[in-house]
Amino acid sequence: MPFRCFMNKIKILQFPIANSNGGITHYALNNWKFMDKDCFHCDFATMSKKIDFENEIIQTGSKIHYISCYAEDNKEQFRYEFEKILDERYDIVHLHTKQWKSFLVEQICKEKGVKKIIVHAHNAGIDTLDSKKRDLEIKLHEETKRNFTEKMATDYWACSKKAGEFLFGEQIDKKKIKVMPNAIELDKFAFNSEVRKEYRRANEMEDYFVIGHIGRFVYQKNHDFLINVFYELTKEVDNIKLVLLGDGELLPEVKRKVKELKLENDVLFLGHRDDIYNWYSAMDIFCLPSRFEGLPLSMIEAQASGVCCIASSEITEEVKICDNVSFLPLEQCKWKEKIMSLYSEYSLDENKREKTPEKLVNAGYNLRDQVKIIEKEYLGK
Repeated sequence: MPFRCFMNKIKILQFPIANSNGGITHYALNNWKFMDKDCFHCDFATMSKKIDFENEIIQTGSKIHYISCYAEDNKEQFRYEFEKILDERYDIVHLHTKQWKSFLVEQICKEKGVKKIIVHAHNAGIDTLDSKKRDLEIKLHEETKRNFTEKMATDYWACSKKAGEFLFGEQIDKKKIKVMPNAIELDKFAFNSEVRKEYRRANEMEDYFVIGHIGRFVYQKNHDFLINVFYELTKEVDNIKLVLLGDGELLPEVKRKVKELKLENDVLFLGHRDDIYNWYSAMDIFCLPSRFEGLPLSMIEAQASGVCCIASSEITEEVKICDNVSFLPLEQCKWKEKIMSLYSEYSLDENKREKTPEKLVNAGYNLRDQVKIIEKEYLGK
């Protein structure tokens, strides 16, 4: 039942979003989609030069604030622009954070009298490709984290315990950190046998064992490892395909590697898609060999479709809700062995996959239910 609001709408600034439909942006927009718009109003701020889906956001009654620089690039300019945004009198600023670089946003919110400042941890590592730059960012993150105190915010959220530990460390009492699951529209991702047949037929995969991966082509997601494992598999199995959905800075490099290994006919690069939820039905295994994650949404989506999942042991085991999830260390031989075992034993039980796992609902991963919890938190209930 929606909240009955006998007051002005609660104004919330979601910061930051980016010109992508993944990660933090996906999370913030997904929640807004189902929020009670009679009671709440969300606006969004970004450092991206443009948002390709701006009109979709504006149509919900929201606005997008464009900030010309990052805080660490030009402190004075960022402060000037962010203060102007807060002049619009937001009741809540929801800060979506992956790593520490400074506390400037929190400081400005405090100075401008924002009543509720939520710092929300979304990752458990630093996704920078260059190793020297990554080491410097890790050092800055750890040094900055040691200076974070409870006075800088009012609420501390995390997508998983591991993400909370990474962002807040010992600085915040663990009892004060609320784990807020990255929920999804479960029904949307439920297995569909007709979609499976259609997608596999359209991509000439009807008689193939299909391994799938969904994620940005970045250091964190570790595509190089997955390509190596797949290459070893092709030496023993003929009817096997690897489907990769997503884009990112490392896409050209991964494509070059696939070409060098002569896997062009076996690996499908499908780019950014709006029909990702259908692709899980087409897969036989979902693989996520990430170097780190906060709590990967793709793993929840895969479990909602009933597909068997293999994940890196670097990923928090909090993501395992259903029984069809295995964690393995990032050792190619172990991944190959596991996939070969699943391949040899595989038979599709459509009746089993057609059911949305009740465990996901009970664990708080139904988006509509989770949005109600977020609304209560926004209201301070």
